[in-house]
Amino acid sequence: MSNIWIAASDGNTAQVLTYLSANPALVNSKDENGYTPIHAAASYGHLDLLRCLVNEHGGDINIRDDDGDTPLFTSESVEVARCLVEELGADWEHQNDIGVTAAEAIEEDDQYPLVVAYLRSLSDKETIRPVAPGSPPQGIAVQVRSVDEALAELGPVDDEFKRRIEELAARPQDFTQEELKQLVTEAVHKHVLEPEGRNVRAREGD
Repeated sequence: MSNIWIAASDGNTAQVLTYLSANPALVNSKDENGYTPIHAAASYGHLDLLRCLVNEHGGDINIRDDDGDTPLFTSESVEVARCLVEELGADWEHQNDIGVTAAEAIEEDDQYPLVVAYLRSLSDKETIRPVAPGSPPQGIAVQVRSVDEALAELGPVDDEFKRRIEELAARPQDFTQEELKQLVTEAVHKHVLEPEGRNVRAREGD
């Protein structure tokens, strides 16, 4: 006998939507084990259905089953994990009822090492995420100072390079990881690796 959990596991979007049309609350409904349609869609990698359940039908991406596991705990591919975390806002730091995160739980199964590596990378201090104006990315320690003070540490810089830094600094809520990566790469090459004749010495103690 079919139900919304089986339909979600099968990726049968039409059937899932039929169930939701009759009873919208089913989006977060649990079976006898606390398993939800969102868990099912995530577990079987049905990303379009997953997005539909969360974005269009109010599904809770961090809903817990009877063990405290969220849909992220069911991820079997990096693509699914990235969708859950980066698109839908899954809490990758959440701990289940025995105090284990998704990365730790998946690692225990020893089946999806790439998923584990991705989830563990999220705690890397160099991971860059979009943030609200005035708020540093998680895990990043920020010293608040002027652009001119920061540029002074690099030594002489051209006007165009300075303009680009000031432009990014003026709109922290909008910068992209690619923009920042490109700017930092240019800074390193131009003002550190190729200092245009300036003497570069290791700091004392390095």
